[in-house]
Amino acid sequence: MKKKLCIILSLSILCFTGCSSVENLTFEELMEEVNAKHQEVEAVDVDISDYIGDLVDDEQRNQYYLNNTQEKYDPEKVLAQQEAMEDVTYLFDAFHDCYGPYEYFGGAKVFDEAEDKIKGELQKQESIKSADFEQLLLQELRFVKDAHFGINMQRTNPVKIPFFFRETAFQRTKNGYQTTEGKKVKSVEGYENLDEIMKRSLSKEGEPVYYPVLLKDCDFWEAFETPQTCDETLTVHYTNGESEELEAEPYQIYTEMDIEHPEKNKVVRAWEDGEIPVFQFNMFDEKHRDSILTGAKKLREAPISILDLRSNTGGNGGIPGEWMERYTQKSVSGHETVIDTKEGIETEDSDTKETWVENDKMLIIFVGKYSASASEWLLDLAYNVENVLIVGENTSGAIIGMTSKISLPNSACQVDIGSGKVSLFPEDEDYMEEFRGVYPDIWVPAGEAEDLVLQFLKHYGVTES
Repeated sequence: MKKKLCIILSLSILCFTGCSSVENLTFEELMEEVNAKHQEVEAVDVDISDYIGDLVDDEQRNQYYLNNTQEKYDPEKVLAQQEAMEDVTYLFDAFHDCYGPYEYFGGAKVFDEAEDKIKGELQKQESIKSADFEQLLLQELRFVKDAHFGINMQRTNPVKIPFFFRETAFQRTKNGYQTTEGKKVKSVEGYENLDEIMKRSLSKEGEPVYYPVLLKDCDFWEAFETPQTCDETLTVHYTNGESEELEAEPYQIYTEMDIEHPEKNKVVRAWEDGEIPVFQFNMFDEKHRDSILTGAKKLREAPISILDLRSNTGGNGGIPGEWMERYTQKSVSGHETVIDTKEGIETEDSDTKETWVENDKMLIIFVGKYSASASEWLLDLAYNVENVLIVGENTSGAIIGMTSKISLPNSACQVDIGSGKVSLFPEDEDYMEEFRGVYPDIWVPAGEAEDLVLQFLKHYGVTES
């Protein structure tokens, strides 16, 4: 199989010709560059004692989860001042006893200050509507930059969504960028470093090109429900004296999942695009563990295969490692350190795992802004596997905390506070960041990933036309 993949890569070399000053990577050179970039990421190195505060036994922690009320949250419910105060005290006691990233986000000093500020606002009013109480909490908890944490499914911070400017395609040269017609870029107003906005992408014909992509803050649910427009245009100046104003395409989070009718969703799907097997699973679900892991084995049997995580928001955190082990037939190490900060222990042991796994196949992974949590854990493992190409958008960015709900006793606010663990990943601006996510190797709108990749592979002779 390795010989077959080498032949595929070698044939693709013949398809890359053109001016020597323009980046014209062969398929093989592209993968060498991707592999090298992935290998540059180093495992996080931390002193776990920096993230461990007061130890809390299971019995004390569990009382919060066991007391989770069945009362439905009513945003119109009016809370007396004392009721709201009691909820605030309960919430911050829960932070201390249950919240894994408590010390990561500043510990008692920072959380106590936030509690005092919230109570100070409540003292100014005799009562407060539950919806306003929720917003007060979210406002004062903005320092909790944890995408798993939420109050009634609302997050403390916006996510970073991508806006694609695809009116004009660009090529990278030794001296900067030029259009595919050869016009050299002199500058883009507001951006001194063009590498920050120019992202490797694919044209409609599947040719590697560069397009500007800007990341903008947006509420997750707004971007999920309705198309968003970018708040700026890009003015490009060329060396020949011409200028061009580029507008971004509207953006909406892509997913195939039906949120309102989850019973209609398929967790596991498999199909073939020509000779290429595609495996999609939309949740790391314990009930579907066997079929999920079988999918990894099926993909491994093909020289080129596709894993579709565009609609996967996570789930069981143990399955990503099993999936990658089934695909590579090796125990693959990630870059993270996981700490149970309430028990004072590191929960992951990577000493017996491999930090770089040779792979004579090619695995293409589709991702989008909807890809979250355990999906991103799998991507972290994939970074340590040879010949993995990540295509799509930056992911959700939900990696630091975990999910477990408690209820505030008076307002019935549902608080996703996690279960005592914090996951630390390399804090690299080019790798992974909370609410921003993981960058793909090739940037395309998530909904177009499959069609464009097939064009890309066909155009360069990797698959039959």
